[in-house]
Amino acid sequence: MKKTLLRCLITTFALSWASSAQADVDKPNIVFIMADDLGPGWVDYDGSDPEINTPNLQRLAESGMVFTRAYAAASVCSPTRAACLTGMSPASLALTTHIPGKAGNERPGPKGYPREAESRKFLPLDMPSYARELKGLGYETAFIGKWHLAGEGSIATKNGVVDRKYHPEHYGFDTNIGGCAYGQPRSWFDPYRNATIENRKKGEYLTDRLGDEAAQFIREKEGKPFHLTLWPYSVHTPIRAPKELVEKNGGKAYLAMLESLDNAVGMVLDALEETGARENTLVVFYSDNGGHIPTEWLADQKGSLLEGGLRVPMVVSWPGVIANGTRSSEPVTSMDFFPTFVHAAGGSTKEIEELEGLDLRPLFEGKEELERDALYWHFPHNRVEVQYYMGSTILEGDWKYFKGYGTKPDALFNLQADPMEKTNVLGEHPELGKRLRQKLEAWLEETSAKMPRPLKKKS
Repeated sequence: MKKTLLRCLITTFALSWASSAQADVDKPNIVFIMADDLGPGWVDYDGSDPEINTPNLQRLAESGMVFTRAYAAASVCSPTRAACLTGMSPASLALTTHIPGKAGNERPGPKGYPREAESRKFLPLDMPSYARELKGLGYETAFIGKWHLAGEGSIATKNGVVDRKYHPEHYGFDTNIGGCAYGQPRSWFDPYRNATIENRKKGEYLTDRLGDEAAQFIREKEGKPFHLTLWPYSVHTPIRAPKELVEKNGGKAYLAMLESLDNAVGMVLDALEETGARENTLVVFYSDNGGHIPTEWLADQKGSLLEGGLRVPMVVSWPGVIANGTRSSEPVTSMDFFPTFVHAAGGSTKEIEELEGLDLRPLFEGKEELERDALYWHFPHNRVEVQYYMGSTILEGDWKYFKGYGTKPDALFNLQADPMEKTNVLGEHPELGKRLRQKLEAWLEETSAKMPRPLKKKS
């Protein structure tokens, strides 16, 4: 009987181990690459400037799905990053603008107009995190690149550290390389003056280093399910690139930065292919907001609630799930990554009530639309260099309604008829405008959105 019992225990353990091992094999690896300040029109695959050299993004696009109406959750970086990680909107997070590098650096608005709404200076530790969920599902996780969710005042530091307890390793990432309070690098070249990156070769370019670290992480995790969040600092200002790459791009440093960013993507794809992991890996390429260098065929730029501030390039590749060379025109946004990643990994989000995103997998599998009737934005902040700021916006189909807080009157645009958002047609469609405004206001109330503050009167 003892031998029989022992055999049963061994068999049960073996079956359990085999089942667990098979489950790990079946789980897709997940790689999430997010550029910084990269607008549509600055990648090869969208048929833009022939001088742009991004063959690896072209390679990614040919192996997956291009999203032609991808949006960031905000028109500036920190809130979009928080929305991606948590699956919650910036309004719900009360983190609606970039965390300032200079402490207390509120942007002034026009004379007599409201002050900016209050916005968090870090991402609270008790918020949801897709990295925590994936780690709980057996994934080894790494964060490499720009975090910008760990406190204000990074410019005053020597190494980008304001408060270490808000660094990526406290949100479910096993590894953190580069993630601190910086919103832009102190130095693009080694020595980096960043406490979360070990200097190794003087003059080494930051984007190259991050790509190399990402590739090394992939090679070390061969045979194990892994998640990699690679958020390069590129192509954020200041515009700097290696001299030889600038010369190769006709003296244009911005094009050189794009090529370097693309090279980092190539390092990741090469590592996936070399290790045999490519066929079982979901790869996302995205950007945190519209470009600081405008997109020719979109209105405005980073910081704006017009399309040029919110639209971003996006490609998703997942062999065996997404057909090669496909496209989707369905509007998608930052909060959608959380449920997509967790569900793809075999997990559930039913108990996470805070989530505001949708699982994108139906689109990957050929469905044309998601069950969502509108997207929303809340940016109660000043950005006087752009046209539409200090406001909230709703997008329903092709109709986009802007609710202003003093700097601009309310506006209604039809993106199909007027993609450059030149003509405010609110006067022609008052009932539609009223309905969209009410819908937007209901969402603002539901999310407990922080509102602009009235100017203090002098006594």
